Amino acid sequence: MSAQFSLKAKFGMIPKTSVLEEKENKLKQEYEEFTAYSESEELARYKELEAFVNSSEFESIKKEINAKKYAGSEPFEKEKKYKELKKSKRIKTFYQVKDSQELKDYESFKDSDKLANYEELDQFYTSPEFEEFKKSLNQQKEEKTKEIKEKQARYKELKKKYKVYFAVKESKQLADFINFDSSQELSDLNDLKAFVESTNFETLDKKENQDEFAKLDQYKKLSKSGQVKNYFKFKDSDKYKKFVELDGSKEIEEFQELENEINSPEFKSHIEEVKNIKFQNTDEFKKQQEYKSLKKSSEIKNFYKFKNSQKLVVFTELDGSQEITDYEELEAYINSEEFKEEKKYLQIKDKFKLSDEFKQAEEYKELKKSEKIKWYQKLEKQNDFDKLHEWELTFEEDFSESKLNTDKWMTGYYWGKNLLQDDYVQVNEKQFFKEANLEIANGNLKIVTKQEKVQGKTWDPTMGFYAKEFDYTSALINTGQYFRQQYGLFKAKIKVDHSYPIHHAFWLLGEKITPEIDVFKYGKKSPTKLEVANYWNGDGNIKSNKKSLGGLNFSKDYYIYSLEWTKDKLTWKINDVVLYEQTEGIPDEPMYIVLSSGISQEGNPSGPGSMEVDWVRALKRSE
Repeated sequence: MSAQFSLKAKFGMIPKTSVLEEKENKLKQEYEEFTAYSESEELARYKELEAFVNSSEFESIKKEINAKKYAGSEPFEKEKKYKELKKSKRIKTFYQVKDSQELKDYESFKDSDKLANYEELDQFYTSPEFEEFKKSLNQQKEEKTKEIKEKQARYKELKKKYKVYFAVKESKQLADFINFDSSQELSDLNDLKAFVESTNFETLDKKENQDEFAKLDQYKKLSKSGQVKNYFKFKDSDKYKKFVELDGSKEIEEFQELENEINSPEFKSHIEEVKNIKFQNTDEFKKQQEYKSLKKSSEIKNFYKFKNSQKLVVFTELDGSQEITDYEELEAYINSEEFKEEKKYLQIKDKFKLSDEFKQAEEYKELKKSEKIKWYQKLEKQNDFDKLHEWELTFEEDFSESKLNTDKWMTGYYWGKNLLQDDYVQVNEKQFFKEANLEIANGNLKIVTKQEKVQGKTWDPTMGFYAKEFDYTSALINTGQYFRQQYGLFKAKIKVDHSYPIHHAFWLLGEKITPEIDVFKYGKKSPTKLEVANYWNGDGNIKSNKKSLGGLNFSKDYYIYSLEWTKDKLTWKINDVVLYEQTEGIPDEPMYIVLSSGISQEGNPSGPGSMEVDWVRALKRSE
């Protein structure tokens, strides 16, 4: 393999790193574009059109479209139906009424106060209630007239009946009687009468009782007077007795009340009111005149004439009906550009060329000519995209940050930081590792090795750790704390300068001193030589397999150094060209990545040296 590599290098058959990266980037970009385009609307549209245009459905549609005729079509039937409806007497009547002044007047007058008043009056004056009202009015007059006459008759009757009473009451006889009845003369007469009637004159001596007989004579004299005779005659008369019987009685009291009522202004006014109980004097009569006037008005006549007309019946039936809705929809359709275009279209012979399907077929033809479609179809048949899916990225560092990413890398040997919390170097190393010798700029890591005195620790297997002074410094970084992987592909793009005896290395290390795999170690006297190796523990002894290779001046450019590690084989490559293969001492544990520069014990460098790292990657084969 190494001889083949040297031969290929001699004849310029090792691809340049830039070409290799460009090819890889181009493949990635092509895959991204392919993937993006595979999900594009344009490709989806092309596939959709391809399936449709080449289908039996498309042919059927084409035949169906060209077979379409206007006669018998849906637009034809709709136009026919519209013409029939337009001739309909009902439809004509509806639209005559709809836009008429009559309907406007009717609608305007329908909710007017005037009509409401008329209908209210009409409802009353054409109702049984109105006849009942007039009948009630006449009956009321008759009843009140009868009541008045009965009172008048009663008064007349009683007046006749009590004529004697009132004659006595108003007579001089009664006045004289009343005056005498309360006089001293009657009082004296009554006293004398009582004396005479209480005295037995037969037993009395006239001479001895002269006073008594004198009183008797006086009594007799008074009894014979005309005034006394008239008094007692009147008192004993029937008319006086009747008068006394009635005077102050309830009958006389009621008669006088009746008389007062009959002779009162109110009663006379009441008589006039009853006389005036006539329909002509009522509010109802006035309203009836208003009703008659309204009934004769042109507005009312025209309103009811229109209301009761057959044309309003037709309009009312059709207004808002499905029949009118259907007609108007038909009319709108027949007058629409849609119908006109459809009719025009159906009357064309070669209609398919006007169809969406034809447009789709034309669109398909244009897309089929598309360079993008051709490009996609070519790649779909043959591509190298599987190469992109062979490996799955597990670790990547492109040094794009301004300083070392401490979430990925630690400086110095792994065990130095983990056991000593300090840096150390092996006893056979002339440099000491310093973090300051790591320079990151423009997306590159530079490990600088230079002459510089510094104190540091050395590890000697026989003496252990001890401090010493170093004349040179360099740097080492590893992923031991953060990333380890068993099997896979480990790659780095690196440029080394040739500053012998300074060496640069890209290597993998396990948990202990072995296993170790040197992806490359560059530090020979010749700039065209480098070394690959693997170290393993064999029966308690460290075994190794080293291979020195040549053919290229590795300090002239960046190269991609890689190691493919399987359970059966280790394969070293430079720029994807196999450098060396090894099947012995294959590690079977996770290993971490180390990048370092240093100085062996063989000599002293004449100046500083450096290793530049553009990127580092670890990958696992995709399952």
